[in-house]
Amino acid sequence: MFDPVSLIGIATTAFNGIKAAVQMGREIEDVVGQLSKWSEAIADLDKAEQLIKRKKSSLFRSMIPKGGKSVQAQAMEVFAAKRKATQMRDELRQLIQYSTGHRGWEDFLRIENQIKKERQEAVYAEIERREKLKEFMLASLVVVLACITVIGIFWLGLAIHQRYSP
Repeated sequence: MFDPVSLIGIATTAFNGIKAAVQMGREIEDVVGQLSKWSEAIADLDKAEQLIKRKKSSLFRSMIPKGGKSVQAQAMEVFAAKRKATQMRDELRQLIQYSTGHRGWEDFLRIENQIKKERQEAVYAEIERREKLKEFMLASLVVVLACITVIGIFWLGLAIHQRYSP
């Protein structure tokens, strides 16, 4: 869900649609659906950056590449996507301000923040819950395997001791 390359692709497609529509003379209000898609993709990109930072701080998670990519490779993808997103945001700001004035950009930012908040409460909370559950299950598996290993070594030691005791 948080692949930076896919997210920036979604954002770029939505942005190009917005740009084309405005250049054809349509009002910014006519492209609300595309603005929403762009905002959602950018919000997801911001979340991807947060997740990468969290993975970098965890030694265990950083050693296990996700999707065949290291955390560093994922971070570079996020960095490149964020740069592209910044360029799109600047151009989008110009389009909106040209079309609706400074007040329109402020309204857009307010709506975008609302979208981020709603996604944080719904989508991201569920993803974070699943991530925590995966980490708990992995930690539990490690503990169980460690216990089995210790019990096995203890049992093997007893068997050897009983066999070779006089």
